[in-house]
Amino acid sequence: MKQKDKITGWVYEEYRKYVTEYDKVPDLLADEQIVEVVIDKINEAQIWIPEGEIYDYYRRKKPQLQRRLDNEKVIKFKSYVSFYKSIVDQDRASVVICNLKHEIIYMNPAAVTSCAKRGGDKLIGRSLLDCHNPESRDKIQRVVDWFAADKSHNFVYTFHNEKLNKDVYMVALRDEGKLIGYYEKHEYRNVETMKQYDLW
Repeated sequence: MKQKDKITGWVYEEYRKYVTEYDKVPDLLADEQIVEVVIDKINEAQIWIPEGEIYDYYRRKKPQLQRRLDNEKVIKFKSYVSFYKSIVDQDRASVVICNLKHEIIYMNPAAVTSCAKRGGDKLIGRSLLDCHNPESRDKIQRVVDWFAADKSHNFVYTFHNEKLNKDVYMVALRDEGKLIGYYEKHEYRNVETMKQYDLW
């Protein structure tokens, strides 16, 4: 590895370490500490370079270091989203996610199938309220208002479907405690008919 690449890697490594530990962009004092650690590594590697050049390089590159770190966080977050989406996609019960305007923003495959007669995935982007009568619409809004009233309000049992032997719930969706939407959770009460660990 070239000396320049090593130094670039050390600078970013120490910058990322600081931001990860303190969850903030380094101030001037922290900048000094980061550069000093990098200089120590340079000296240990017996690389000769004026210390002033390291300080200048760090100051010039600091905005780019932060952008690189932000991009890494986005990529990492997207990888987590793939896991979460896969969990919901594989659920055999319907999952319909709505924003606070009651717009359907996601339906898992089970929901698309169960709602096929009403349009299936074409319901995405439409209002969930359009699928309910006035009384049900009022109840849905009351639940959402209850969710919004307190961040501990997150789970409501709404009805039991006797024909399909399942219970239905409304569940709050939050981002750092802030209400961002809700979803319908379906839980079937039938005894499982699959054989245990039936892999072959």
